[in-house]
Amino acid sequence: MSDLPEGIESTFRYILIAAKRAEQLIHGARPRVSTRHVKPTTVALTELGAEKVPWRKVTAEEYEVLVQQEIAAKEAEEHAPVLFAIPPPIIPAIVEPEAEVEEEEEETPEEELEGPKFDENLEVVEEPAPEVLLTEEISEE
Repeated sequence: MSDLPEGIESTFRYILIAAKRAEQLIHGARPRVSTRHVKPTTVALTELGAEKVPWRKVTAEEYEVLVQQEIAAKEAEEHAPVLFAIPPPIIPAIVEPEAEVEEEEEETPEEELEGPKFDENLEVVEEPAPEVLLTEEISEE
């Protein structure tokens, strides 16, 4: 940023001009230099560096006129008649699959479904009550 194009005295003005040019590029203006960059801000900075963007200082009165023109253009754009109405989005109907009716099978006796019983050989361990666990001191081992 230390090398400003000729005629631009401050970095602030340089950024303002680049931002205005980037806005033009975003709205469809064609780049004035060929570059490998695609982002509008980078293209605008490249154009400014190549001194391809014409600009001039404006007086306060000219600035006010330009601001009023931009406001009027935006209002006219907002109130412009719609030539082609935007059709409502098509939402596909959600069809839930019908629940298949399963034929009831004959119930098999529970004895056939039960596997081996592992709980038969386990010994019962009594756990202490939570109150007892909270009162005991923890010993480091």
